[in-house]
Amino acid sequence: MRKYPLLFLLLLLLGAPVARGQQYAMDSLRRELAVKELTTFQRIRTLGQLARITAINAPREGLPIAFQAMELAKKDKSDLAYASAYVSLSQVYLAMDSTDLAARNIDSALYFADRSGDKVMQGLVWYRKGKLDNFQDRIEASVSSFLKAIKLLEGSNDYATLGGIYYFMAGTYGDEGDLASQEKYARLCLDAARKSGLPDDLCNGYQTMASSFEYRFRKDSSDKALLQECMKYNGLAYTTALQLRNKLNTPSIIAVVALNMADVYAAYYPPTYRDSAIHYINIALQTARETGQKTVVASCFGQLSDYAVLDGDYKRAESYLLEALAVVNSQAIANGPVRLHIMQNLGNIAEQRGDKTKALEYYKSYMEYYKNFFDAEQLAAAKKLEARYETEKKERALLVAQQQAAFNKKLNVIYVVLIIACLLALLFLFRAYHFRLRASIEKQKLLQKEKEDVQLKADVAASKTRELELQKKEAELSARLQQEETARLYAEQQLLEARKQFLQKELLAGSLELEEKNDLLQSLQKKITEIGETDPRLRKVGRIITERTRLDEDFESLKQDFAQIHPSFVIQLQEKAQGGLTRVDLKYCTYILMGLSNKEIGVRLGIEAKSIRMARYRIKQKLGLDKDENLDQFIRTLA
Repeated sequence: MRKYPLLFLLLLLLGAPVARGQQYAMDSLRRELAVKELTTFQRIRTLGQLARITAINAPREGLPIAFQAMELAKKDKSDLAYASAYVSLSQVYLAMDSTDLAARNIDSALYFADRSGDKVMQGLVWYRKGKLDNFQDRIEASVSSFLKAIKLLEGSNDYATLGGIYYFMAGTYGDEGDLASQEKYARLCLDAARKSGLPDDLCNGYQTMASSFEYRFRKDSSDKALLQECMKYNGLAYTTALQLRNKLNTPSIIAVVALNMADVYAAYYPPTYRDSAIHYINIALQTARETGQKTVVASCFGQLSDYAVLDGDYKRAESYLLEALAVVNSQAIANGPVRLHIMQNLGNIAEQRGDKTKALEYYKSYMEYYKNFFDAEQLAAAKKLEARYETEKKERALLVAQQQAAFNKKLNVIYVVLIIACLLALLFLFRAYHFRLRASIEKQKLLQKEKEDVQLKADVAASKTRELELQKKEAELSARLQQEETARLYAEQQLLEARKQFLQKELLAGSLELEEKNDLLQSLQKKITEIGETDPRLRKVGRIITERTRLDEDFESLKQDFAQIHPSFVIQLQEKAQGGLTRVDLKYCTYILMGLSNKEIGVRLGIEAKSIRMARYRIKQKLGLDKDENLDQFIRTLA
């Protein structure tokens, strides 16, 4: 539901009572039809809009209105009128789940829209065809139709249609995992909604943006800013729906948005946000009851049941699920997946309570519902496959007809050329027979030969010219490729130089730090000497300082030797660790490369073997090595 808030809402509206905003739109269209000054095409278009809105809740009531538009189109006889009437009929048939009739009317609408040459009408028809393809799960065909519609509607002011196209494109790319394209079309959808200014479009645009950020947060849950953006756009959708609820064609969208927000709180926020989730569930429940959205009511009870289970209150959880089941069963056509989910949860709750008898009853009901739902799904799938087969068959037939028409056109041209050639030949023979001019015929042959020679020379010259042009293009292409390769090598050189400078800076900083530390140690040793050398503890501290200074000097000497023998060793180490290795880490790696054991390294550094093991583990993490990879072997490969 969070992925397709508007599509989910449209499915909910089937069989729901007419909303206030929807009734307002229908009354407005009826008042417009009462105006006598309307042109025939304006009346056809208005009737089509009224038929589409009526079909949302009562498809069969929208059909006579669409037929009225078709009767007017037959009187008008214009291509635009026919295209508008056929596209309205297609939408009504789609609302009646008659995909075959919907496809036939869409094909007719495409035919008349193409004949009219009106790009806005063509774009509208391709958009409706894309929706039909999407309904039939023909994803590639739907995307192709939507792209054609976008190209045709570019530069027009039909932002409502463009917003709908962008919405479906964003949903499709989200399902395919192309998050960059999903974000692109989600932003276009919101931009079109803001330009159209329609309340339903604005809510839809905000919800599409929220879904885009939610998809990206699922992929990278460490980026909390994405979750904040998701909730921001959900909040904008909710606020807009509340402020403009009296103007919404579908005020039940408030319930859908509230339920989406509750889902986000439940899925991604810690338990401390539970009150916020329950707050929006209650809003969704109240709004869904007011607008008659029984599926949303059932979903709300399901979420409340989940929270009751978390509290260990199985009785209350079972009560919520039973209320949800009653709501689903009260629908004219029960929602099969929701009912199955409810029965399964009832069985689980009864089993957790230890009531095996009741759990068995729920599971038996679940199996019975599952069998009925599976049979219905199979029938629906068979109908969809049949409709898809008929559509593809029709498309193949249309393609064959187009190819046959093109072939016939070419054949007619050949016939005309042959007839003209025959007439010319007869005329030539007649003149030859009439004048008996053999000399003229010979002259004609000679002239014809000369003409062929000239044509041959011209063809040879043209061929040489084309060859020179091709050679010139090849030379230009080669030069351009060489320039691009030079630019690429220069960019790589710049990148390597930048990395080298960075590592040199890091090495300089380490050297400065070492010098500061040595100065401090020398100052401490001097102070100890001044205080008194008789104290054994101070002498011991002095020895430690002297030993540490010697080790640092040894390491600096060793590092310089390594810089001469293995100039890229330290650089490669720091690149692998992204500059995260400290001077002590580099000591460990240098001793490892020298082949010293942990004990020998501990003696040189004056630390225990346990500390060496911890240091090795820390270095492996910084280098991004797996648990099973050998650190010694990896370091030797860099030498």
